[in-house]
Amino acid sequence: MTTKTDNWLGAMADHVLEHGLNTASLRPLAKAAGTSDRMLIYHFGNKDGVIAALLTHLAQRFTDALDANSTATVATHADLVADVIAFQRRPEMAGFLRVWFDIVAASAHGQSPHIRTGQQIIAGFVDWIAARLPKDDPTPHKTAKSLLTVIEGMAVMDALGQSDLADAALATLLLPGENHHSR
Repeated sequence: MTTKTDNWLGAMADHVLEHGLNTASLRPLAKAAGTSDRMLIYHFGNKDGVIAALLTHLAQRFTDALDANSTATVATHADLVADVIAFQRRPEMAGFLRVWFDIVAASAHGQSPHIRTGQQIIAGFVDWIAARLPKDDPTPHKTAKSLLTVIEGMAVMDALGQSDLADAALATLLLPGENHHSR
């Protein structure tokens, strides 16, 4: 059963995916949700609560889409990174990456709701990656953190129009047949 706040979060997420997070203030978010900024404050506590709930909702939406487009486990670490990068490079995922970079930029400026929510998103993605690693990986969470760092670096390079450098780095770091457990 979908609640009123779930509907609001869905509508606000659609708005943010189209227009970005940096310009998201309460009035445009409320308008997108079909409610008032006062109702958002009432239900989420304050603007930080609205933003935190919205970012969590967006992260779940991204993970759900990734789940629907990936396999349960992969044969190699390189396969997992390549699958995630290919998914992130889809045109329909561009809004999610723009919002992610908005979160990172706000975090760099010390905005605590973005830092906390960004850390939660990272932790969830580490768990997601760890669950899909080859079953013989002796340290799945350690490996997942390393692979996520590669994925994030590649996303930055893609955003800067340097996908060829990102692909070359991936080929160098995750050579087929190499033991990646120690990374």
